[in-house]
Amino acid sequence: MDTIATKANSLQNELIASRRFFHRHPETGWFTFFTTVQIIKKLTAYGYTLKLGRDIIVPEARQGVGSPEALKEALARAKALLDPEEHGLLEVMEDGLTGVVAELDSGRPGPCLAFRFDIDAVDVTESKDPSHRPAKEGFRADIDGIAHTCGHDGHITIGLGLARLISENIQDFKGTFRFIFQTAEEGTRGAVGMEPAGILEGIDYLLGAHIGFQAKTSGGVICGVNNFLATSKFDVTFTGKAAHAAGAPQEGANALLAAAEAATQMHAITRHAEGVTRINVGVLRAGEGRNVIAPNAFMACETRGVTTELNDFMKEKCMNIIKGVAMIHSVDYNVTKVGGTSGGDSSKAVTELFEKVALASPFVESEKIVKELDFGACEDFAHFMRAVQQAGGQSGYMMIGAKLDAGHHNQGFDFDETCLVTGVDLFLRAAYELNGK
Repeated sequence: MDTIATKANSLQNELIASRRFFHRHPETGWFTFFTTVQIIKKLTAYGYTLKLGRDIIVPEARQGVGSPEALKEALARAKALLDPEEHGLLEVMEDGLTGVVAELDSGRPGPCLAFRFDIDAVDVTESKDPSHRPAKEGFRADIDGIAHTCGHDGHITIGLGLARLISENIQDFKGTFRFIFQTAEEGTRGAVGMEPAGILEGIDYLLGAHIGFQAKTSGGVICGVNNFLATSKFDVTFTGKAAHAAGAPQEGANALLAAAEAATQMHAITRHAEGVTRINVGVLRAGEGRNVIAPNAFMACETRGVTTELNDFMKEKCMNIIKGVAMIHSVDYNVTKVGGTSGGDSSKAVTELFEKVALASPFVESEKIVKELDFGACEDFAHFMRAVQQAGGQSGYMMIGAKLDAGHHNQGFDFDETCLVTGVDLFLRAAYELNGK
């Protein structure tokens, strides 16, 4: 092992313990209160300057925040998990302004190198099967309905391990380091709220990664992920007028028919010649009774496109359909944005960088290195990536290989924890390549 590998490997036990700690206490969406406090404590001890709350999030720009009832429950749970003297840290987070942006200046001129790590869990009840390792070894989620079944507990852990090693070896570096611990990645809700707060200003390089996905073999790496799909997620409500279905149907305004027609017309949108597009109405609920003209309807929808422009094409078509069917059926409508992110590709320079550090890492097997891969799905990182690239910086995303016990978002999800050291090693090597003194 070289010096960098030795540093990363020295944290192995700490990384596993940290991952299991976060796995045991999952939180979703904007309500990652307990998780944020734990990250604050670690980064403060490492000497980073922190930004929180309104300094990193524009409240009005958030999407899919959640209900007041869910907020109340999440806060109560966080307080129960925290020591009383830590409750004061929750005040700056208000109604869900969670997450952290941390910075460390080497004191020497050089690039601003940023890393992004997502911190939220998924709305899944984790398996209680005795063969499921978290259940067997005592770190299963302490709540039903929420679980780290996407690996973000590992991402937090890699980020904190990297932050520690950079801080402890700051004499080796030039420039500035910025760590973005982002909430509400699931549902692509977080980046749109954080980016307008200016957290990306001055960044020369922004690096991101995910455990698993298409990199399902321990010791492997996908160096450059491309073809991120842009997406828009929105809820639609139609409000009509109830009436007796037989005695006075002419007095009603049928919200159910409006929603049904909107759903079929949206799925019939002509596809675009310039690239892949998607549309899905995942939920449709309507009506109050068998013999009542339905006065209400609800739809949960999403569009996707291989580019931001193609996704915007799909979204605009959907809005036109919703408006049109509302007029046809004489009902009112409301559209609420609940998520969305950009599309794009990793910068070639970052893909080359990740390939270089992967080839140098003793934790990566060279025959398992994949230089580039088309993702064909959505990830909130793409919103940050596109913004940095448009400002003249470089940004890219890799997948860190890990054997998975089940697929992402599955109740039996778990991963080979050796990937934690691999992740720290790869990012630390990238730091030395870009900001090494």
